[in-house]
Amino acid sequence: MRHLACSIAAALALAAGAAPAAHAARLISDAGRLVLEQGDASRLDLSATPGTLISLAGGLQLRIDGVQAEAGPGGRTVWMHQVSVADPHSGWRPLCEPHADGTTHLVFVPGSQRADGSLHEDAAAVSPSCTAGALAKCLRFGYRPWGREADGSPGIAAYNACLRMVRADYGGTDQPSTENGRLIDVYDDLGLQRADLLPGQRFEAGWDAQGAVCVSAPRVPENITPEQIEARHPRLRGRVGSICTEAFARAHGAILFNRSGPAQ
Repeated sequence: MRHLACSIAAALALAAGAAPAAHAARLISDAGRLVLEQGDASRLDLSATPGTLISLAGGLQLRIDGVQAEAGPGGRTVWMHQVSVADPHSGWRPLCEPHADGTTHLVFVPGSQRADGSLHEDAAAVSPSCTAGALAKCLRFGYRPWGREADGSPGIAAYNACLRMVRADYGGTDQPSTENGRLIDVYDDLGLQRADLLPGQRFEAGWDAQGAVCVSAPRVPENITPEQIEARHPRLRGRVGSICTEAFARAHGAILFNRSGPAQ
């Protein structure tokens, strides 16, 4: 499914970033709603028109079957799209596999993904994500890659910190070390998420847009050890282990924090 999502992202990028011919149209994400900007400056909100067919580069065809507004933290709405993909063998089928919470929706995130796994602000690009993906998870946590947070900081910084955290990408190099089934308790000083303090969990790390600012204990020690974290990521040398407390992380610029525990 990740490969399919990548192909959709590439096709949308081609549609969004096509040569600016006269009266050219492009697909964009306007705060999570999929919009067709037409050459005459008019706009068609595709999220408001269920049944819309979208033909993309490479012959991929999608159908928007429905859209629902999910109320997120801080009163922030996440637009959840039920999308089908044309299958030459079985007809229309759901694009997304079920997430752990049962959702099979697609979200359209404004921006393009960099090679290091972060999101780049780009009004002409769209990055789709099923709800099981990190891009969608961070939107649903309340972090948005546009606008500003209550403290005046850019939303993209908290959003990228969230992407690093969800993937346990400690060095910010698109090298995730998490695994399915690992619950994380996310919290921040932005008024969006508060710690649940679930039994069996412990403080894992503090995060900024570049990755972890320190790591108390790796989420999945079978995937990466404290010694490997320090060896692979120079900025974390001397910042792994008991020195990494919530207070230490905050003092070193952490935007988000998380706790984690055994797989469920």
